[in-house]
Amino acid sequence: MVRFDPVSSKEISYDPHSTAARRRPPLLAMTDSSAPDSHLPDLHQLQAIVDASSDCVKVLDLDARLLSMNAGGLVAMEIEHFGSCHLLLWPEFWTGDGRLQVEAGLQAAREGRTFTFEGQANTFAGTPRWWDVRISPLRDRAGEITNLLAVSRDITARKRAEQEMQAQREQVQAYRVAALERQVSSQEQALEAFVQFTTTVASNTDLQVLAAAAADTFRRVLHDVSSGFYLIQGETAFPLAFSGNTPPELQAARRATGLSVHAPMVVKALQSPGAAFIEQEDAPEQTHGHACRLAITAYRRQGQPYALVTTATTRPAWTTQEKAIIDSVGRALGLALDRAHQVEILNAQNRILQQQTQALETERASLDAFVNFTQAAGAGVNALELARQAERVLRAALDRIVVVTYVQEGEFWKAVRWSDDLPQEVRAAVRQGVPVGAPNFAAAARSGQSVFVDGQPAGNGPTSSAAEYGTIAFVPLQGGEVPWLLTVGMSSARAWTPRERSIIQAVGSALTLALKRTEQARQLLLQRDALSVRSQELQASNAELEALTFSASHDLRTPVRHVRSFTDLAQIALHRGEYAQVEQRLEIVRHATTRLEALIDGMLTLSRTGRQELQLQWIALDRIVAQARQDVEQEYPGRPVLWEVGELPQVHGDPRLIRQAITNLLNNALKFSAKEQRAEVKVWVEEVGGAWRISVQDNGVGFDPRFQQKLFGLFQRLHHERDFQGTGVGLATTRRIVLKHGGQVFAQSPDLKGARFGFTLPKPAQEPHEVKEGPEVAPVADSL
Repeated sequence: MVRFDPVSSKEISYDPHSTAARRRPPLLAMTDSSAPDSHLPDLHQLQAIVDASSDCVKVLDLDARLLSMNAGGLVAMEIEHFGSCHLLLWPEFWTGDGRLQVEAGLQAAREGRTFTFEGQANTFAGTPRWWDVRISPLRDRAGEITNLLAVSRDITARKRAEQEMQAQREQVQAYRVAALERQVSSQEQALEAFVQFTTTVASNTDLQVLAAAAADTFRRVLHDVSSGFYLIQGETAFPLAFSGNTPPELQAARRATGLSVHAPMVVKALQSPGAAFIEQEDAPEQTHGHACRLAITAYRRQGQPYALVTTATTRPAWTTQEKAIIDSVGRALGLALDRAHQVEILNAQNRILQQQTQALETERASLDAFVNFTQAAGAGVNALELARQAERVLRAALDRIVVVTYVQEGEFWKAVRWSDDLPQEVRAAVRQGVPVGAPNFAAAARSGQSVFVDGQPAGNGPTSSAAEYGTIAFVPLQGGEVPWLLTVGMSSARAWTPRERSIIQAVGSALTLALKRTEQARQLLLQRDALSVRSQELQASNAELEALTFSASHDLRTPVRHVRSFTDLAQIALHRGEYAQVEQRLEIVRHATTRLEALIDGMLTLSRTGRQELQLQWIALDRIVAQARQDVEQEYPGRPVLWEVGELPQVHGDPRLIRQAITNLLNNALKFSAKEQRAEVKVWVEEVGGAWRISVQDNGVGFDPRFQQKLFGLFQRLHHERDFQGTGVGLATTRRIVLKHGGQVFAQSPDLKGARFGFTLPKPAQEPHEVKEGPEVAPVADSL
């Protein structure tokens, strides 16, 4: 055997029994040599005993250098001759935790204590071994510690045995744990299956679901058990469901022939209060050789056989636990089947109640809608609102319908109201209108009776292109100012039921009456409004008559007095030959006659304005203002004016009279802005409630708000004639025109800075049509 010598750094041949291997300092030579010679044989014997020991016995100096080692130690440590390790530090033979233990043991021995430990270290040849080490102090005769004794016993075999035993122990433990885990997992799966089965049967009444839940429970708990669920019809039980592990050929055979209720095993099950376990030769025969044992649980409904549950296994016998599980699952399934039957009865009753309730709710909804429609009609709402109420009535009483309401305009029926869910392409068609000659439209309008079209495949619907509405009703409405027509369509091509026809006809009749009442109410309102306007005109006429009376006694008499007085003075001056005085007096007479003529013309204009009949139409106000502005600018040529005209809408009125009213207001604005370097006139329109509010504002002298009521009176003036010329007829004429239109005039002068004059015009119910360009409108004064 070859070993490496750490001292000579050479490979050496090693023989543990050679004489060279034994050459080492005698272990007992390290002891005290002063002992009597009589003891020497004892020392030699002791040396022999130590050398014969298989333990490695070492003597160390206090620095832990090797001083001596027994022969057994050399063999154990695989040292060829002691010289290779003599005086080496023994701790260097150790590494890791072993070295730490050696250092601790050496320190303990130096302190006079014995230290033991077990550790792993390589031999001198590098072989790993386990050692049981004991380190003790060596003392001289005086008791002083002179050396250290280290005894190392090779325990490698014991350690390996312990490790193998520990590995076997761990393997056995792992096997037990795995077996326990499998058992626990199986129990958990069984428990989970039972919980899931209990939850399923507690929350479901569907037989297919219940059968599948029972089959899944058998499979998960009993593993190799197959099952089937049968419903009994007459004398045979037919399968409803099988577990997934049931052989396909057995499933096919059972579905083909079923299971006779007179078979002995079925009879036994029907007579048993629980599951019947078949363990004779019948099981293989009934299962076509696929099972050794069979169990059948029978269920009854109202005393009659109702269903069967079969379970089969290939094992030679049922265990007590398997029988308990089959019986427990069967009883739970039986309770679920009873509950399913009760739920089926309750569902049937609920369906009847729901049908009755739905019928009652439908009738109630129809009655409520009729009441709402009657209230809306009685409240005098407009025709479109009545059409909307009629649609609500119909949609509440009839399912899946659309309603379109038409008004005849010339040669077309124009849609004015349709259901919100009407498709976009149909809406586009109804907006275009339907010719009055369309057959069903014409038939309903001509006869005055509702026309019902059953199952019409295409055309002539709520619109001529609404091909998807196969069932259509046409209801004529004759109560309005113009003919109306209500159409009701359904997408299903079927016949109208008598109930549907009666509801549609009733709504049509009620809507016709409501339209008649609405039209009558509208006519009454028009008459009331006309009477109100006439009353205002009469009041204005009375006021103007009083003004005329006053004028005849005051305003007209003043220039007459001037004429008479200054004529007399002129005559006197003529007799005296004072011709300059005559000319001066005659000029005053001429001025008085001119004013008298202007007053008379104003009175005639006002009178003619009051007598003129209104020609109402939609007019473009921006063109009217432009014409009035042109008239005023011609009257004040060269006058610098800053005009600010807002966006002006179309209004409803007599174009000549409205132009005259606006011309008067613009003339008034420029007249009373004469003292300003530049006149600033602003014109705009506001929508206030159901009327237009037309305003003209200037930067003139303004007026005292306390006297604003006098501004629109005949011949009424708040400024002296020498400051601002005029007759006081323009604003009075404007007031007369506005009153004829049903509006009101107003005047404002905040802080006496400028003035704002204007009037209101009521809005009609009808929307404006497009106002086409045409010739200018002549003012009233020009046409009189």
